[in-house]
Amino acid sequence: MKSKAFFALLILTVQLVFTTEPAAAPSGSNAGDIIAFVRKGNIWIARLDGSGQRQLTTSGQDTHPALSPNGNEVAFCRRTEKAIYPDTGFGQLFMVECSGGKPRRVRFEGVLAAEDPAFSPDGKSLLFVGLSELRRAGKKDELQAFATMSITIGEILTGKCRPVVQRKNAMLDAGYIYSNPAFSPDGKSILWQESGSDVSGGFAIIDLNGKPLFSYPLKGSDFTPYWRPALSPEGHRILCYSPATTEKAEDTIYLINRRTQRKILVTSGTNPVFIRNGRAILFERGENRWSSNASSNLWILDIEPGAAPKQIMTDGSEPAAALPGNERLQRVSKEWNFSP
Repeated sequence: MKSKAFFALLILTVQLVFTTEPAAAPSGSNAGDIIAFVRKGNIWIARLDGSGQRQLTTSGQDTHPALSPNGNEVAFCRRTEKAIYPDTGFGQLFMVECSGGKPRRVRFEGVLAAEDPAFSPDGKSLLFVGLSELRRAGKKDELQAFATMSITIGEILTGKCRPVVQRKNAMLDAGYIYSNPAFSPDGKSILWQESGSDVSGGFAIIDLNGKPLFSYPLKGSDFTPYWRPALSPEGHRILCYSPATTEKAEDTIYLINRRTQRKILVTSGTNPVFIRNGRAILFERGENRWSSNASSNLWILDIEPGAAPKQIMTDGSEPAAALPGNERLQRVSKEWNFSP
């Protein structure tokens, strides 16, 4: 009898361990169902269907949220330090718990300022665009800022970090050299946006030592911008978008097959991220973009032929979700030519 009681208790304990949801997630949700986003310069979270919206920051200067893999914290950039911003365009990295509380600054050795944080798959490190060795030259209206820019991996607890790629003495007025870095879901490679200018530039994939693995566009004659790359769990679908450069043009989201180099137009929108283990995307669409009444809303689209986008939220931008898991994906339709 004691043996049966012991095993019954053991089974109950195991069930509780694997079914308990993260304390930080909105009630009734798990990490895969949580998203972070920006609203009026503040960081918010919500469930994937748009319910349970919760404001986490109040500075009005926060941008580029990144959700931790367990859904417990959000990393973001705050642009309030007058000595750094606005002449460099950079801010400082902060983290805040999804359950609420005061945001705390995250400091890394030798890093003066940073942008575009992204969590590692284990949640222990942040990947970001770092700024160091800042210097200014010129007088008043002709003042220019130069610095070392890098894509850097930093350990959150220790503050230790290392640049994966970097460029010294970069003139910041010429635009960002690196933007929107992200880990691959398996943590073995890094994707980052190459910003040639405000209206051009593609993306690259490198290993953790900076070795080039893939870049897009394939032809130097293609000046279309392909921004904010994200890699699918199985490793060959790359999600990105091209921003509109004229009033008549549309922001466009693409899926690019790393193996076949085939590009497929998915829908109109910006800032797409994979959700549901790569079977759907979360993105934003702007309204009245070129007017004083401009706004953005968040949408979801299943990646399958004939699927229609579904709006989940108004007044939201820069959506973020946890890295998709490595579970075996449901096979994507052959019509998309993106089967695992």
